[in-house]
Amino acid sequence: MTAPILLGDGLETRDLFAGYPSGLATLGATVDGADALMLVSTFMVGVSHDPPLCSVAIQKSSNTWPILSRAPIIGVSALSAAHAGAVGRLGSRNHDGRLASVPLSHADSGALLVDDSVAWFECAPVQEMDAGDHLVVLLALLAGGRTDAAAPLILHRRDWHTTASIPPEL
Repeated sequence: MTAPILLGDGLETRDLFAGYPSGLATLGATVDGADALMLVSTFMVGVSHDPPLCSVAIQKSSNTWPILSRAPIIGVSALSAAHAGAVGRLGSRNHDGRLASVPLSHADSGALLVDDSVAWFECAPVQEMDAGDHLVVLLALLAGGRTDAAAPLILHRRDWHTTASIPPEL
């Protein structure tokens, strides 16, 4: 084990958290006739199986969450390796061009989903909880699907990667 990192101005905390991989996903919906989409690395499935609940942590400084939070149903797309070239654009604070060249599907519910994702979920926001500089949003799972044909895109050490299969021990 390495020496502990002393936490100070927040950069050390971010660096420490970067050592643990997380999936990259988008939250999206059509709100007032306009598509809104944001990149997240804090989406968590399996918060509860009965009832089926998920969660996501959103920076309070987000410009997109105030728009998405008005949607009754939000689409969550777990990104695949096919989206690696779009991650920088999807995570940009500049909304112009964020959705360019990203194939999208509009669900009847108003959820906005990214095509070719490894999994997708249609969720209803249930509750927001204060969590320091973030909001933790509890989401009720209403519908979803997945594919085994693509590798998920993950964030690790501030860069995105795909998963690799490890052969079982003999």
